Amino acid sequence: MKYLVLIARLVIGGLFVYASVHKIVDPASFSQAIRNYQFLPAEWTNLVAIILPWIEIIAGALLILGMQTRPSALVITALTAAFLVGLFHAYSTGLDIDCGCFSHHPNSSGRITLVTLIRDSSLLIVCVFILIADRGRLSVLGGRDAEA
Repeated sequence: MKYLVLIARLVIGGLFVYASVHKIVDPASFSQAIRNYQFLPAEWTNLVAIILPWIEIIAGALLILGMQTRPSALVITALTAAFLVGLFHAYSTGLDIDCGCFSHHPNSSGRITLVTLIRDSSLLIVCVFILIADRGRLSVLGGRDAEA
């Protein structure tokens, strides 16, 4: 079981680190992707576009390293759930927008579809699994943060 948790941690942590890089490099595009959801007030999108990717990259890196895995898994689970709410909102209202998860290039083919919803729902299940099952084993600290 501990190896399954490790694999899940590495995959989810890696996905979040990967997804955050282009958002950090191009916050204006990410801000527009957030604005496209028509979910947050427009004046909040720039702040969210600047802060959110750093939360993603830190939480993802901590999961990969096995440091503070419970808090990191909780943050990533909450973010994934929030993203999923946004995706369902966009899908149910018929917004024809790019999800903004991994790329927001104008020519991106990442439109929100049923497959997108299934993909992110599956990611949420893996995040919950990490949150429940991880005990800090196979981490950089050798499990010492499992009790913290």
